[in-house]
Amino acid sequence: MNQEEIRSFLALDLPENVTCFLEKISSRFKQSRADVRWVNPTSIHLTLKFLGNINGARIPDIENTLRPIFSSRSQLQIEISSIGAFPNLRKPRVIWAGVSEPSGQLIKMVSLIEDAFDGLGFPRESRSFNPHLTLGRTKSNRDRERLVDLINSMKPKPNITFVANRAILFQSILGAAGPRYKALSVFCLNHPDAEILGNELNHPHFLKP
Repeated sequence: MNQEEIRSFLALDLPENVTCFLEKISSRFKQSRADVRWVNPTSIHLTLKFLGNINGARIPDIENTLRPIFSSRSQLQIEISSIGAFPNLRKPRVIWAGVSEPSGQLIKMVSLIEDAFDGLGFPRESRSFNPHLTLGRTKSNRDRERLVDLINSMKPKPNITFVANRAILFQSILGAAGPRYKALSVFCLNHPDAEILGNELNHPHFLKP
């Protein structure tokens, strides 16, 4: 097993219709000409746990720990229900699409994931889980008001649902043009096996910015 340090995170995969929806939203917000680094919609995921730099040799233990969590959980019906910004729309730094999962199973699953990684020696998240999809990050205040006006104009708020049926352990490869993501393992919800992925070039989740 690879001994190198890799920057990694665990996330739910998004279906193509959601990616297209997010692309339309980003395209609309780009009309503001605000100074924002927009995330390529194909690179957007619903992050469950950011691991930071880990030794590649730990991946088998991570897989063995996560597999029973995902295999025992039902697929999730998730809704994109809001558009907003952190910390707020008066001073937007991160533009996001908010998601909700009415049954509460997403929150329960994240809690189990936190417990599992705690058992592996990873630090717990200091903040409560706030599920969202990051659309972009502001770089300056240029045309901020126009951007906020466009965000506020999205009423009624977006309402699109999708089924989340798998989580992916990603490696994040940083570069001058932005991060690329290599899928290391796939965990299917309500399925006992995790697919191990090794060929980054032939897999659709090796993403370019």
